[in-house]
Amino acid sequence: MTRIVRGRARVARRGRRRPRRPPPLLREVLHAGIVVEDLEAAVDRWTRLFGVRAAGRWQSDVGVKVAFFDVGGTRIELVEYTGPIVERFGPVLARREGVHHLCFRVEDLASALKAVVARGLGVVPGFPVDGAHGRIAFLEPEPATGLIVELCEVR
Repeated sequence: MTRIVRGRARVARRGRRRPRRPPPLLREVLHAGIVVEDLEAAVDRWTRLFGVRAAGRWQSDVGVKVAFFDVGGTRIELVEYTGPIVERFGPVLARREGVHHLCFRVEDLASALKAVVARGLGVVPGFPVDGAHGRIAFLEPEPATGLIVELCEVR
């Protein structure tokens, strides 16, 4: 069978189909997480230095306090660990001040976790859990960059 593609005739080859690529798992960046030692001091600094105010706050029962900043369409989360994060989730989430992780929206967290595990990435033990915006899971650091990725199925 011959068909026209971009002005050229192409002959279909039988039996030679390209393997179908799976759909992308990551939909959009939801936020960048920045770990701080003292959330109140960091919120005050961001307000004073950058002229932005916290758009909201959230606190978990596992020892995480978060302040949300919306900056030009991008959400930044300042995160203070107040509880036994290492004991609960292991060293990957241990306190390390500075840019800590990027969070991406996924359509279906359970399916996304199966897919990333099949592709060779690990899920931090203890996840998924309920987070500030929906069901979340952190992945083990990506080997090439060391980036910690959070996946979120938004409520």
